[in-house]
Amino acid sequence: MGRNDDNFSRIIASISAMVFLGTPHRGSNLAKLLNKLLAVSRIGPSPKQYVADLAEDSSAIEELNDQFRNIPTKIEITSFYETRYSTAAYRKLIVKKESSIIGCRGEISQPLNADHHNLCKFASPDDDNYVSVRNTLRSIIASFHGSGTPKQESFSNPMEKVCTLLGISEAPEDDLNFYYDRRMADTCSWVLSDAKFLDWMQHKSSSQTLWISGPPGSGKSILSSFLVKHFRAEDIDCSYFFFRGANRSQRSAGWFLRSIAFQIAQTRPVYRQRLQWLCDAGKRLEKSDPESLWQKLFASALKQVELSAPIYIVLDGLDESDSHQTLLALLSSASSNIPIRSVIVSRPTDAITRAFERFDSSTPITRLSVESAGKDIPMFVERELQSMRGDAELRRQVTNQIIQRASGNFLWVHFAVKEAVSCHTQQQIEEVLHDLPEGMHPLYQRMEESMTRSLKPSNLSLAKALLASVGCAQRPLNLDELNKVLEPEFAHLIDLKHTISQICGDILVVDRKDRVTFVHETARDFLIKASQGPLRIDPVTIHQILLLRCIAYLSDPKLSSQVGQNPPPVLLHYAAESWSFHLQARSAANEEVLVALFEFLQSSSVLTWIKALATQDKLKSLVQSSHALTAFANKRGAIDSSVAPNLRPLQELETIELWATDLLKIVGKFGRNLVDNPDSIFKFIPQFCPKNSAIHRQFARNDAFSVLVSGESHNDWDDSLAKLFVGADTQALSIITTGQCFAIATSADVIILWDAATCQEVRRLLHKEHVTALCASADGKKIASYGFRTTKVWNLSTGRELHSIPNSSDSRALCIAFANMDTILLTGSDDRIIRQVSLDKSMDGWQTVGSDFLADGSNAVGTINSPSCLAFDPEGTHVAMGFRGAPLAVFPVENPAQVLRCRRVRETQAGTSARSWTSVDHVIWHPRSAEVLGIYQDGNIFKWHPFENTSREANEAASAIACSPDGDIFATSDVEGSVKIWKHYDFAPIYQLRCEHPVTDLAFSPDNRRLYDLRGSCCNVWEPNVLVRMADLDKSGSEAASDSVSTALSTTISEAQADIMEPVTALAAGPRGQFHVFGNAEGEVKLLQSSTNQVVEEWTSSNFMPIEQIACSADGKHVAWRDLGGKVIVKQLQPDKLAGKSSQQPSQTVFDATVTSEDGPTQQLLLSNTSEYILITGHTSAQLWSGKDGSRITSWNSPNVDAFFRWMNHPCHQDQLLAIGADNAFACQWQDLTITSSMKFQTPKPHKSAQRRGNIDQVRRPSGPRTMSSDNINPIVENAMLTQDGAHLMVETSRGSDHETSERQLMMFSKSELLGTLSHLTPKSLPFLLWSKLQLPLGVLPGDKFVFLDNEHWLCSWQLNSGDGSSGLERHFFLPRDWLNAECLECCLVLGNGALLIPKNGEVASIKSDVGLQW
Repeated sequence: MGRNDDNFSRIIASISAMVFLGTPHRGSNLAKLLNKLLAVSRIGPSPKQYVADLAEDSSAIEELNDQFRNIPTKIEITSFYETRYSTAAYRKLIVKKESSIIGCRGEISQPLNADHHNLCKFASPDDDNYVSVRNTLRSIIASFHGSGTPKQESFSNPMEKVCTLLGISEAPEDDLNFYYDRRMADTCSWVLSDAKFLDWMQHKSSSQTLWISGPPGSGKSILSSFLVKHFRAEDIDCSYFFFRGANRSQRSAGWFLRSIAFQIAQTRPVYRQRLQWLCDAGKRLEKSDPESLWQKLFASALKQVELSAPIYIVLDGLDESDSHQTLLALLSSASSNIPIRSVIVSRPTDAITRAFERFDSSTPITRLSVESAGKDIPMFVERELQSMRGDAELRRQVTNQIIQRASGNFLWVHFAVKEAVSCHTQQQIEEVLHDLPEGMHPLYQRMEESMTRSLKPSNLSLAKALLASVGCAQRPLNLDELNKVLEPEFAHLIDLKHTISQICGDILVVDRKDRVTFVHETARDFLIKASQGPLRIDPVTIHQILLLRCIAYLSDPKLSSQVGQNPPPVLLHYAAESWSFHLQARSAANEEVLVALFEFLQSSSVLTWIKALATQDKLKSLVQSSHALTAFANKRGAIDSSVAPNLRPLQELETIELWATDLLKIVGKFGRNLVDNPDSIFKFIPQFCPKNSAIHRQFARNDAFSVLVSGESHNDWDDSLAKLFVGADTQALSIITTGQCFAIATSADVIILWDAATCQEVRRLLHKEHVTALCASADGKKIASYGFRTTKVWNLSTGRELHSIPNSSDSRALCIAFANMDTILLTGSDDRIIRQVSLDKSMDGWQTVGSDFLADGSNAVGTINSPSCLAFDPEGTHVAMGFRGAPLAVFPVENPAQVLRCRRVRETQAGTSARSWTSVDHVIWHPRSAEVLGIYQDGNIFKWHPFENTSREANEAASAIACSPDGDIFATSDVEGSVKIWKHYDFAPIYQLRCEHPVTDLAFSPDNRRLYDLRGSCCNVWEPNVLVRMADLDKSGSEAASDSVSTALSTTISEAQADIMEPVTALAAGPRGQFHVFGNAEGEVKLLQSSTNQVVEEWTSSNFMPIEQIACSADGKHVAWRDLGGKVIVKQLQPDKLAGKSSQQPSQTVFDATVTSEDGPTQQLLLSNTSEYILITGHTSAQLWSGKDGSRITSWNSPNVDAFFRWMNHPCHQDQLLAIGADNAFACQWQDLTITSSMKFQTPKPHKSAQRRGNIDQVRRPSGPRTMSSDNINPIVENAMLTQDGAHLMVETSRGSDHETSERQLMMFSKSELLGTLSHLTPKSLPFLLWSKLQLPLGVLPGDKFVFLDNEHWLCSWQLNSGDGSSGLERHFFLPRDWLNAECLECCLVLGNGALLIPKNGEVASIKSDVGLQW
């Protein structure tokens, strides 16, 4: 309310953070109980509406939440929730966690160890709850005034971008509480007075490592939780992580590093801003490998933050990590750069001991054993035995016996005490303690035997099912999920938590969040690896059971209507995300699994599953499932290779393989659409998929309620997303990519920006000089272009020129790069000199850095002249320089004297290796390591580590090279046009694309999913399966992840043949949609007859000039087109031949002439209604030609050279035409262009186009070249047309108002106004709400339905004059991402029957939908 009330606007604007403590955002189930009590109470108040409004899912709460969710994106939200029951009698939470959390993106949620009544009542300043709330408030305040710098984050939730960057939304607080809750009071405090611990705390060295080791079950994790709580109480910022075997996804080094970075960002605003900067640059680190994470998050980002105190990290369970050696290596490398004091807790395994010994010399390490615990075990035993019957002497004897045999194992002691307390005689106690084995595995074996003897057969089966399900689940299951997994064998369990405590209480535990885990990871290890008893877990069998349970759950017909509900169905998330995990762990030979997969993939349940993942934005699970299906099909194919072909399950395997491909393509081509509209997997996506795909075969519909797509001849998936045309007679020279867009420098001295998501052209930057080098800033917000005379720096969002720096007249830059957090520019020139300019002082110009590294002559090797190639490393501290007659040289930017040279290893005739040198033609730096990649003069590719002098090369004939941003792969091209993708690690090719035309430059997208190449005047955008698969696989350092990556990067090279047709450049439709004609960039003109879908080739340009304009006559008897060279052709169509199957041209030429415009590029080609006249126009001129004899009749020139006009046939008078300007129009005679009348427009207030999600600026590009400059202030008529219903004249104009926006107008006039003699016309205005959605107007269909594309590329319709735009609006279908490119939006049109014609890969597709018309 305050947001919409001016009286509160100043207050609302001042709110930057909000903290909630136990607030029931989604209500409480106790509200109904309270009203019932009020109803029966005689002395209390009656039931209240406001109490009813607090009930779970009440309409009042839902309305409040809906209003509030759009606000917190600008406010930092922290929500605390209760974890303790309110009373012993009523064992429930008053406000559950899911109600305490709003669910806003970037919201920070934290638990408090309190019930609802005491949630904000603190016992003392040392109270853990008080410390948590205080630290949160301190962090918020620090974000406003931290380190003396003003807050720069008020525009959004401070942690939102950090969550997006890291893929983590909260600290592992649940793990911390799980262990701390099991701590007995007064234990663990021994460590605080231990001499080694004190020495570690007080050591002068800023970086220190304390290694606490102990055997399994010795209380290490509980000690870790104690230290975290202690550091917090002492106001020490401490990050922590618990490696837990139960959750396989969180055992990787990558998860640890991202979690630690997230926690540091919560309390250190300056570091948080660094991570936000990475997010703005388009970085997404969720699946990055550990080395990349360390480099970006710590070695780079954290190194640049001034730290007044060391960073404390507690790492528990290093031995449970999948990559402990990697972690130790990374942490040890921080000693000299980053002050990290780490507590590492683990078992003292040989591998970890050796790893610590290896790094002991570089990092001070203090080793502490938990055997130093001293009094903790006696204290625990004495306290637990207080409830044992017997006198003090008996308890003392039992205590001594347990302590003597404990060997420091808390877990063993726990079981021993439990056994002793349950005894009834002293003799029983002695027998129990005597028989109790030492060591955990023998103890687990005894427990297994005890359970076997004591449990009923039915309970023993239940216990085995419980242990097996928990032991093989991908992540810990909660009680509700586990209950569902146990069905139907064990249905209707009354109280599963109680059941677990009764029959598995010694092995399984239930944590605060009702998740079921093993009491210790050693218990799971025993049951899987060592047990020979009835409770033994057979992983292969259990994974099959869980796989079939998941598939059966997802195949339930009732599930379709439940997806999207809140809360979701109990097992939905686990089944949807984990069935592929269980499939990978199962044998491919099992027939039951094969049949289950086949039936699932053949049913509509597969679409329900995809919808469920899209609803949760978990589409990466589709990629993982694709990988699992591919592996299964390959294994099954190998198994069946010895079986007779007629006995092989060919249909089943074909279905599995097709779906494995479909899942990847669905993510790549429809991912964003699917997340925004999950139901589209049923309605639209199958229709847009190729005809031979599994999803199209099975689910594409052909009825009046479906989207029908025709006109495409491509029946299979391909790797091409788009082919972009930079202009005729223009070459694409170089390409760079950022998070939002990619930029191409052209030979026309123009830099073209394209939207990265949609491949639409969004802006042209006019450098006005030949650009020799191009680079993007690290934050993705700026680019720099180096020309012959000046270097310009541009703002990508606005197109504004930020700097113009004069260049040296005696040199040419080979490379340009941003450095030092984008504050300086570096160039390396052909005079071998490195220069830099500070962007804060750009007026000072270029300054020489160091000197020519050959200045003193001591570094000369070979014949050195101008460099042939040059590259800066990612930090801008070193440069690699190649020469025609000398070896590649690497040296520091500021100290050219320290030169390292690339020596090539060759085999001699004697069979020995010798080092020589070869000149290098191309060189780039690896983005993560200190290696360089390059191409030798003979075409071979190589990598070389200049500081370790190691190298590797591969035999190839490469001509261009580019490395992916994550450094895992790189791409090369050869002179014949083939492109290869290689693994960086072992130089093995994994993908090859064969295509015509040589490549001039290559680039990967920032998310590694796409590869761009430049060929002549075109840019091709590729999205191979191998890139999609790799981008969505976890490379965070786990064994499972390593296996996935290894499979994704198999040594078998996949090949693709690109069949890319020339892009459509012009499109026109005949009357009533009987046919349409289109031309392409190769000068071909084709006609498609709608009734037969027959395509006829009408004409081909002899000089391959692109077709620029096409026009059809109103009677449908003539078609005209014009190519770039000015060639104008008019043909008369022959309807009788059009209806036949003849491939001959059903037309004859009636006009053939070369016509050029007098005021620049030709803008329009128009035929009179009878084709007697032909009009050819420029912006301010027109020429009239005779369609009968081909003669030029007359010409017209606008009296105002700044006025732009579009021409059309007069809607009311066949012998006249209209010239439409931005604010006026005039009518003239066709026969001589004599003006007969004129009129002025009462133009409405223009609307400024705003930036929209995913796009920099989606304003439609006008015909002809246009750049974003201050000169574009005159209005341009983008389009003028008689709408499809024949009742309206629609005029679209735009003008550049400033560098940041362009003003747009859409005027709609009634055709009836043109019948009169009005001198002023007043257009119908569109409501602002509709303008905020409008991307491209397409016309008005019968029934006053205004049709347009919205800013998310949905085809929409709106009933004219139906209010403020909030009603009468319908969305019919979206355009797939790979359909959106330059040729698409410039040429698409809607027919009178509602069909959308849109270019797609050299063809024209027709899309029919439920726009409200019959077809």
